[in-house]
Amino acid sequence: MRRSTWLFVRVFTRGPLRALAGLGLLLALLTGLAVPASADGISGRVYGPDGKPQPNTAFTARREKSPPVEFLTDASGDFSVYLDQGRYTVSSQADPSLEGVIVSQSQPVQQDIHLKKAKR
Repeated sequence: MRRSTWLFVRVFTRGPLRALAGLGLLLALLTGLAVPASADGISGRVYGPDGKPQPNTAFTARREKSPPVEFLTDASGDFSVYLDQGRYTVSSQADPSLEGVIVSQSQPVQQDIHLKKAKR
């Protein structure tokens, strides 16, 4: 009998309390190993077409087949937002013709957004 099979049989055949503990351990291991990180934080500063920070402004990050995510900059133009992995188009809510791009990864990342007039 393989060692992993033996351990499973031993844990689950030694009484109800031990079986319950073994099941809890098994679930903890499975959920901890099977769920990859799919979103993480992006922080940085938003700059307008003139190269100046965009303070106290609302923005929307959009990605195909995903709901939009709204975020705000602070008085310095800094932002922080959690996004699923992928490439996002960011637009100003005050002037939707201004757009920039950010790319979310599976770990925290520092990334500035440089807005330009969108070509439509």
